[in-house]
Amino acid sequence: MDKLIGKVLNGRYIIKEIIGMGGMSVVYKAEDTLEDRFVAIKILKDEFVNEPKFRRRFLNESRAIAMLSHENIVDVVDVNFEGDIQYIVMEYIEGITLKEYINSKGPLSVEEALSYTKQILSALCHAHERGVVHRDIKPQNIMLLPDNRIKVTDFGIAHVSNFETVTMSEMAIGSVHYISPEQAKGLPTDEKSDIYSTGVILYEMITGRLPFESDTAVSVALMQVQQEPPKPSVYIPDLPIGIEQIIMKAMQKKVSYRYRNAKEMLDDIEAFEEDNSIIFDHTADISLDDSTKMIEHIKIDETPEERKKQMWKNRIFALCSGAAAAIILLTIGTILLFTLGSEDSNLIEVPNLIGESYEAVKEDISIIKYFTITEKQEFHDTVNQGYIISQNPLPGKKYEPGKEITVVVSMGKEMSIVPYIVDTAPGQARVLLENAGLSLGKTTYQTSADIKEGFIISCTPECGSSVATGTVVDIVVSRSPETQTVQVPPLEGQTEYAAKTALTELGLLSDIRLTYDNSVAEGIVISSSPSEGTEVKKGETVTLYISKGASPVVLTIPQDIIGKTEDEVISILTGMGLKVNPVEHEYQGCEPGTVYSVSPAPGTEIEPGITVTISVASGNDSEPEPEQPEIQE
Repeated sequence: MDKLIGKVLNGRYIIKEIIGMGGMSVVYKAEDTLEDRFVAIKILKDEFVNEPKFRRRFLNESRAIAMLSHENIVDVVDVNFEGDIQYIVMEYIEGITLKEYINSKGPLSVEEALSYTKQILSALCHAHERGVVHRDIKPQNIMLLPDNRIKVTDFGIAHVSNFETVTMSEMAIGSVHYISPEQAKGLPTDEKSDIYSTGVILYEMITGRLPFESDTAVSVALMQVQQEPPKPSVYIPDLPIGIEQIIMKAMQKKVSYRYRNAKEMLDDIEAFEEDNSIIFDHTADISLDDSTKMIEHIKIDETPEERKKQMWKNRIFALCSGAAAAIILLTIGTILLFTLGSEDSNLIEVPNLIGESYEAVKEDISIIKYFTITEKQEFHDTVNQGYIISQNPLPGKKYEPGKEITVVVSMGKEMSIVPYIVDTAPGQARVLLENAGLSLGKTTYQTSADIKEGFIISCTPECGSSVATGTVVDIVVSRSPETQTVQVPPLEGQTEYAAKTALTELGLLSDIRLTYDNSVAEGIVISSSPSEGTEVKKGETVTLYISKGASPVVLTIPQDIIGKTEDEVISILTGMGLKVNPVEHEYQGCEPGTVYSVSPAPGTEIEPGITVTISVASGNDSEPEPEQPEIQE
């Protein structure tokens, strides 16, 4: 079991389980006892805590998210960058990644794809207006909620204007299948890099495939820089022209040819939704050289085949000039005629294996005769064990015989082992079951000569059995044949010790639950369940609700302290009953002695006495040595 499971952070966050794993961090589901809700906590891995580059990226993510507040961006709740455990607390999202959804469903309808794209662009508009460029927009970083809303996550490599000097290694990072050409070359990036990545996501949602695929990350990165992607209409012949124009403009290699900002792309999408037959005039933005503009006249009533021929004619006309025109026209015309009039009859269409039994597929001669099948396994809540969840490549694409198809096969639901809880008290059993990912169900009683009264005789499912994670385990508790009934004594207003003693004397067990109460002193019984006077059998458990005292006073870090002097900020925070830890950093975005960052971030609610770290500009002009570019898949 992970060493952090069960650990309590900042006196309020109880770590429950791992829900995600990244290159430099682990994401846990946790219970926020103060707010009575679940949260997601991203914790920097131990091996990177002392690495400046990774600490900087992690700090950068907290800065980026803290600056943003939007319905399509994950909310930050709390941050902590002191000690050995550095973490960011965010809202907990019930859903799947957009990548998982695309992989399971295949090509999406135009309407659905545009709905998600508009939400991504809305989030980017908000971020870009505040100087935050994400730089790693990909469907793996976009959560899809059950109500079809999306949340953009993972600002770990975002560039925040006025907060950092970007090193070369940080400019050439991101996932190669969605990375912009300028990122792949290690050049500086701006909001147009996010536009390119959004275009790739829309391409993938519409076609069900990526524009560039290869065996290595480096090969894909080179393709992003050097090659033009196949147009989406190659895979979806009836795709409206306007949608293809939007995708191809967003994915232009040359930065100046793309949409200038997310709002421009959003406007085009909304224009298409109002008129599905719209054809945009993007030709003025894209030139073949300094003097020649691409002219492409398209009739709305043309067939896809006529449109394809007309497109080639227009390109030939734009490319041809002077005496060379006839030669180029003849050459390309010959190629066009050959291309449009022939088809490789040796290509085999990839079959649809999703939902099929993997064992049956392995023995189906009509499949294995043409394709090599390889297997990966994953847990899945709804697909039965042994059946195929997804495949790559997707159905419908044609390849030469011998192509490898990778299928993801369901292992069924994630399983847990029921711990040995026989001959233990119900309270102890509840803890053991929760640690195993299970929960305690109903309790029944039965006489037993072998098991001590009040302890567990048996459980269902049985101890040691393998069950789906989250299963409810029912227990049978022992009581002696001569068990007598007693009444729950008056416990309200007593100390915890006195109440437990009174229950023990009557042969009853106690289960303690702590809760805040503004009217009852700390350590005093607020109430009991069953309540006073209720008749119960000896050996049964009475729950005592004990006061933790008044709810703590909550303070809010002021929003307007960024940009004030160090002395002014210290005066404000100490006056609120907070401790202050000033730290000087090399920073050129403001005057020396000015506070440019606060942790926890402005707007965060905290208790009195908490230490607030303020970052103060030192004014040193030195800059970090550039690092070598890196490319991550």
